[in-house]
Amino acid sequence: MSEPIYFSLYQDVPDYYVRIFQSAHWTLGNGVKLEVNIIGESHRVISRRGNDCLTEFITCFDQNLPEQALERVCLQPGIVHDREYRSGSLIYRVNIEQVFRVFDTMEEFTGSLGGVSPAETLTHAFAGVPGNLGAPIPFTGLVLNSDTNTFYTVHTYPERGISIISRTAIDLPVLSSVT
Repeated sequence: MSEPIYFSLYQDVPDYYVRIFQSAHWTLGNGVKLEVNIIGESHRVISRRGNDCLTEFITCFDQNLPEQALERVCLQPGIVHDREYRSGSLIYRVNIEQVFRVFDTMEEFTGSLGGVSPAETLTHAFAGVPGNLGAPIPFTGLVLNSDTNTFYTVHTYPERGISIISRTAIDLPVLSSVT
């Protein structure tokens, strides 16, 4: 696989067909609801609170993806994409990087998160993908830590010797009271 890989963020859910391999519904500690989908070697996460909604993709570029993204970034080796987005009552902090490490298993990835206690995980391996004999099987995985309102993702590409990892924290605005 040599196509560039992109992070895209949309306000609401774009009109875009996806083939879902694995799916889960999670709730963060602050009440934000997540619909988590593994779509091929990519993922889509829909985050909702009331009428506020953001949809995140990490995927190869597709001409059919709608143009009106809040952000679309080509992920490059050695460049960390670290941004904060605000939409309605959602504060969305994302940190994504392409690392020169291939995780062999989802357990190895969760172990690399430094003491994070996963509440939920979702993973899908792609055993039918051609690659080097003896190389790890590529997989996509997501991990929820509801206590910190954070989810983590991993996409492995053994044929390229890389993984794309991300950390997304979703917070709500703090309302101050004046007395």
